[in-house]
Amino acid sequence: MNEDPGERTRTYLAAIERALKLAEVVSNPDALRVVDYAKRYVADSKYYLETGKPTTALASVAYAEGLLDSLSIMGVADLEKPTH
Repeated sequence: MNEDPGERTRTYLAAIERALKLAEVVSNPDALRVVDYAKRYVADSKYYLETGKPTTALASVAYAEGLLDSLSIMGVADLEKPTH
């Protein structure tokens, strides 16, 4: 696996965006709030990547992944595990 934070961020972003598409069917209000937070972290990650802060971008997208994982763990959403 490439250890370059920019490359890893791009890989995570692709996987997380696939998971976010699967999360569109979530109807639980609390889960929707978590999905919204995940989307915000993805947007932050893209911003940091574009502004030359790949390490911060990686941290942001990893946090989004954790939020989406929590929905799967709680059984609120059936999201495929991102591959990175």
